[in-house]
Amino acid sequence: MPERPKYRATPPEAPKPAAGMADLRHAPSWIRIARSIIRRLPAGRYRLAERLSRKPPSPFVATAHPAFGSFAFECDLRDSISREVCFTGCYEPQETLLVREILKPGMTFVDVGANWGYFTLLAAHLVGPQGTVVALEPDPRMFAKLEANVLRNGYRNVTLHPFAAAAADGHLPLQVYDEAAGNFGLSHLLPGSTDAGAVSVRTRPLDSVLDALGLGVVDLLKMDIEGAEGLALQGLARSLEARRVTSLLLELHPRALEAYETSLGEIFDLLTSAGYTSQIIDHSPKATRRAAYGQISDAGKLLRSYVPRETLDAWPHLLWRHTSEAHGEGAPR
Repeated sequence: MPERPKYRATPPEAPKPAAGMADLRHAPSWIRIARSIIRRLPAGRYRLAERLSRKPPSPFVATAHPAFGSFAFECDLRDSISREVCFTGCYEPQETLLVREILKPGMTFVDVGANWGYFTLLAAHLVGPQGTVVALEPDPRMFAKLEANVLRNGYRNVTLHPFAAAAADGHLPLQVYDEAAGNFGLSHLLPGSTDAGAVSVRTRPLDSVLDALGLGVVDLLKMDIEGAEGLALQGLARSLEARRVTSLLLELHPRALEAYETSLGEIFDLLTSAGYTSQIIDHSPKATRRAAYGQISDAGKLLRSYVPRETLDAWPHLLWRHTSEAHGEGAPR
């Protein structure tokens, strides 16, 4: 019998209460005015957004860019991700452009390490009512925000899971993010640790998650989990071998991988042996600026082929596609 998911969004006319959801006001008028101005600036958007956030108000409800469905989300200006989406309308412009180009109505998207849901909400809009979005977020505080954001938008095509992707079922300690650090997306697993500041979270293999939901194919899987990519991909090995996943959008953390007793080489070997080819996403300052300011409309211009054994930067972003997909054959459904 398929496993019942932790939560599935309900329609807007019958919302399910979520912690803190009713307590938030809409964005203050000065923020709405500043947002309107910043999104039109030809330069300096991020510097101005950061300056305006030095004395942040209490969290409020903000909206993303209209091109992304104007989804509403809980915004805390202390968090760099929320701040960018609030004022500029976008986060990780290169990945956003790729996701918008890849996902079409009716497709399936899996967000591993969903944070408060930027890509989850964007994907829910892109795949539409007939599509499917699955999001995993193990940090309890961030999962509550993710759940509230999905409810706030009334998406019925989203399923949420409050656990971490790993090689096997079990529990691992999670070092949760520090609110004073300015980035609420830095929670990470601590294999073998007994750190008093960590919380125990459930882990599950992605193969089991996809099986339980009855998903025959995943059109795009995005993963950003601060170094635990090797663990998560081990738990996805069966699906990779079966061509169940068409494309993967990965942010890798080479230094952090060592704590999980894995390496970039092992991850590349796993994916290439399963028939995937990689392309590096250009994250140079020039490419980031051009993508952020709408100067690139073709996501392909952000990609280049990976040269085996080339030196990668500290946080390489890669798009992996199955060889059959790259050659236009498509994946079995």
